[in-house]
Amino acid sequence: MPLQPTAYLQEWFAPQAQQELLAYCALIPKYEYQDLMKVVLSRAARSARLVPHHELDFPKSPQRVPYHCRKHDRICAPVEEARKFLERYTADTVERIEEYMRHREKVRVTVVCGDSRELEFPPGDLIITSPPYVGLIDYHEQHRYAYELLSLLPSPFASVGYQGSDGRKQEEREIGPAFKGCSESAVDEYVEGISAVFANAIARMPRGAHIVVVVNDKRGLYPRIAESLPVEQVSVLHRHVNRRTGRRTEPFFEQVLIWRKT
Repeated sequence: MPLQPTAYLQEWFAPQAQQELLAYCALIPKYEYQDLMKVVLSRAARSARLVPHHELDFPKSPQRVPYHCRKHDRICAPVEEARKFLERYTADTVERIEEYMRHREKVRVTVVCGDSRELEFPPGDLIITSPPYVGLIDYHEQHRYAYELLSLLPSPFASVGYQGSDGRKQEEREIGPAFKGCSESAVDEYVEGISAVFANAIARMPRGAHIVVVVNDKRGLYPRIAESLPVEQVSVLHRHVNRRTGRRTEPFFEQVLIWRKT
């Protein structure tokens, strides 16, 4: 973890917020539940950035002067500190864990990190997923504050970018990133990538197993994707997304697609 603020941290965080986040970073190695503290740090850093409250999801540039906030419908000032977020999210995390422990059962969970087009999925009879959208988000850039604070490697922001098995950098291997746009070729590449993920994941599922896909399919791509897979559509649910951390100018809806393997 960085002992001094990186150029990115200096650009997107006020000086006091930088000091408080880095001080918290320095404390993490001294405690037992370090991964949990890293989650708290990441949540706090997201809220402590110099961005308007209504643009937490897609900030365009650092906000350094007071502004009219569309989320709160008033003049808001840029965030100067991180401590209040660290305290708030620590308390919230403890409360969530206590609630979880009251319901916890003895089950085994395995987390596998890798490219879903290539890794070997374990057998299973249910998949629940929310795939990336086409041309909407550069996911690594959106979560860069975590990469910077936690010195996560391989980092797509390192001077020598991480390369996958096909020689491409990490960010280039993302499916549907914003920097590739929404051209016909980008959409075709997205469909090919998502289809490969589902084909790989479904391969070890038995007939009759279900796949639940949560997506805003405004381009109508998922019927095309489903046609390439051994699945049939059972039903489609529509869900209104009431965003609390950001503010959209128009209502946002998602579809919950329920497929069954044939």
